[in-house]
Amino acid sequence: MVKTLITGVWAALVALGAFYGLVLVRAGGEAAIAPKEIFTTLEQIKTDVISVPMIADGEIKGYVLARFAYLMDGEKRKKLSIDPALILTDEAFRIIYASPLRDFQRIEKYDLSGLTKRLKESINRRLGAELVKDVLIESINYVARSEIRYRGLRQ
Repeated sequence: MVKTLITGVWAALVALGAFYGLVLVRAGGEAAIAPKEIFTTLEQIKTDVISVPMIADGEIKGYVLARFAYLMDGEKRKKLSIDPALILTDEAFRIIYASPLRDFQRIEKYDLSGLTKRLKESINRRLGAELVKDVLIESINYVARSEIRYRGLRQ
């Protein structure tokens, strides 16, 4: 009986101490780094995975599989009559497909920051306003044609 009473008092003291510590931490003032105002109105839009064929010498050498995320002003996005994800996906496909770099097997040589900059600029040009604030690469991979497995088909 005494053990139960001591355990209860101990649990109450721990709870009160934790609450007191929380109050002290919160009373410390505002966070040292306030979030930028620009990030409070931005929305993140993710594209579906796009598959872009890489063609060289008249045949498909492989596919670039990519998925992007775009940061866009949420208030302006609501005013659009079309889904911007369609334009975002289309621009990404066009830029990757028309890329002069055909050797995606060495993807580390590819200028990814240039790709995201071109995407941002071309999307904003098509939308007619500065809506897209940033383009992020969620994933980008190259799959050679020889590595693709065909289910149920034999070559």
